Amino acid sequence: MRGRSLTPLVALVVLAPSLASQQPTRTARTTPPAIDIPLVRKAVVTIQALDASGQLMASGTGFFVTEGYVVTAAHVLEDAAGCRIELSDGQQLRCSVAASDSAKDVAMLTVSGRPPATLRWGSSESMKDGDEVTVISNPLGQLPGTVSRGIISASRVVKGTKLLQISAAISHGSSGAPVLNSRGQVIGIVRSTIEAGQSLNFATATDAIRNLNNDQGAVAEGQVLLTTKTIARGSMDSVASLPEISIGQTITGTLSSADSLYPDTTYYKAYQFMTTPGQDITIDVSSSDFDPVLIVSGGGLAQTIVDDDGGPGCGSRVSQPFLGRGPYRVLVNTTTTPHQQTGRYRLSITEGSQHVQGRSENDCSPAGAAAESGQGGTSIRIGATINGSLTGSDSLYPDNTYYTAYQFTAPSGRPITIDLSSDDFDPVLIVNGPGLERQIVDDDGGPGCYSRVSRTFPGTGPYRILVNTTSKPERQTGRFSLSITEGAKPVQDDSRASADCQTTTASEATHAIDVGQTEQGALTRRDVLLDSDTTYAQAWTIQGRAGQTITIDLESDAFDSYLFLRGPGITGGRDFQDDDGGGNCHARLTATFPQTGEYEIVVNTAVGEHYVTGLFTLSVTSGSKPKSVVPCRRNSNQ
Repeated sequence: MRGRSLTPLVALVVLAPSLASQQPTRTARTTPPAIDIPLVRKAVVTIQALDASGQLMASGTGFFVTEGYVVTAAHVLEDAAGCRIELSDGQQLRCSVAASDSAKDVAMLTVSGRPPATLRWGSSESMKDGDEVTVISNPLGQLPGTVSRGIISASRVVKGTKLLQISAAISHGSSGAPVLNSRGQVIGIVRSTIEAGQSLNFATATDAIRNLNNDQGAVAEGQVLLTTKTIARGSMDSVASLPEISIGQTITGTLSSADSLYPDTTYYKAYQFMTTPGQDITIDVSSSDFDPVLIVSGGGLAQTIVDDDGGPGCGSRVSQPFLGRGPYRVLVNTTTTPHQQTGRYRLSITEGSQHVQGRSENDCSPAGAAAESGQGGTSIRIGATINGSLTGSDSLYPDNTYYTAYQFTAPSGRPITIDLSSDDFDPVLIVNGPGLERQIVDDDGGPGCYSRVSRTFPGTGPYRILVNTTSKPERQTGRFSLSITEGAKPVQDDSRASADCQTTTASEATHAIDVGQTEQGALTRRDVLLDSDTTYAQAWTIQGRAGQTITIDLESDAFDSYLFLRGPGITGGRDFQDDDGGGNCHARLTATFPQTGEYEIVVNTAVGEHYVTGLFTLSVTSGSKPKSVVPCRRNSNQ
């Protein structure tokens, strides 16, 4: 897998630091868009803290975010042995803790299945005292979907954590509820109230915690938040109490629903082993009943080792020297999909080093791996093209990337070509099925950064296609196009593919437009990310003449358009920026060049639209045009 480099982005990257620092102060809208309360209610859930016997101890509120996690206040699960969530329709699901930060009082939970709705993160840093906020919670654990409104009374920093003091009414059971800005985006998480006063309620600001799942310390804290109290399921704390497996020994066992639960709600069995310091050890786990995952920790390891398909077939393998004597903990675990797998397994530890398969070598094609439903995914026929979107609600591959599945029937004895393209993410194409020696993985075999598989398949199938992404940047999403055509097409090898992708990226990064032109473009994750508000920006150069007046229009159905003009004689200010002047959330900027020279039109998205990408149309005309006074009312939750 290649890494991306911003070095070739000549026009914008050279100016990126100044672009972030000189970004003009944005003007506020006069009329904020309405929050879709029914939709938000679907994303808000009740958190139920359970004791070791499974009885209800306490309740709070939580909410689904776009990454698929349920976010709540950590203190809701204090002293709990387990947890479950209740959706707005009354359905109950068991949950586990993915990450927790007790100092910030925030926890991220995982549950099975797709969320009914999700909320998007907003920028708490952009909120000002006096701004209006909305809270949707379950007061007393008995009144789900309760809506209360108020303002931000003050912003405070307590023990290094930024808190928002809000006047919106909250009660016991509201802890963990989302605090929403006028766009319906989450800018705070309810944590406490001072009952001695009136409307003295506090929420943790979201900017510092929304990447909690990538914080190793928070992940480690999350793993023990519940498991240390899970008496009925056993504890991961004491390695000494685990059954021992010796070097050279093979153990056959059965994973069942009576076993312990990992934080992602998969079952596991734990063992321990000792070894001679510096000795090469190979650990293998295999199963014909489930897709095994091997987890090794302890004994001074810098980090936990997790392997999915490093062994033959779908088996897992860890092979390396262990520098300490131990004891080391070995967990026989499963993939998260299908949900809560059980069955027989074989665990062995041998002396010496053995080959561990990488992702491109992987030959796993388990019978049950097609999908939770037992099917290979949506069918696509030869000659068809499917336009779809990869989202935060899709399944996760073992390398923490999103994927969606399709299946097809191959023609007998004739070659076909499968193409996967996207301007929003770096696509990876994975194909597996009967008769293939190993699954096929392609990154840049097609034009530019696109993926392509072209061959004659050994049978008619059905074969399974995974629309996937590279592992960097993490958890990419966006629109894609998948097509299957008759006949063979050239597939670029690794070196040519990498060079072509880098060349394409560099050429795409140089944009120019003249007065009288209209250009189509795409804001993608390859563009510059502004640290000030986590929005993507793309620069288009234009030659300006002193005293020349132009009108710039930026339109997009994918994002709330925002643009500004940079260049000689411009120091910022309202005269050179626009948010909704074009009507229908489009941007229109009429400006007069103060000097003759090269200027930059910066295509951007509105405040609060974090990491948003998509297609746009940019046009420049001579003279001035009137601005629209119609407020932007696009639903930001869609």
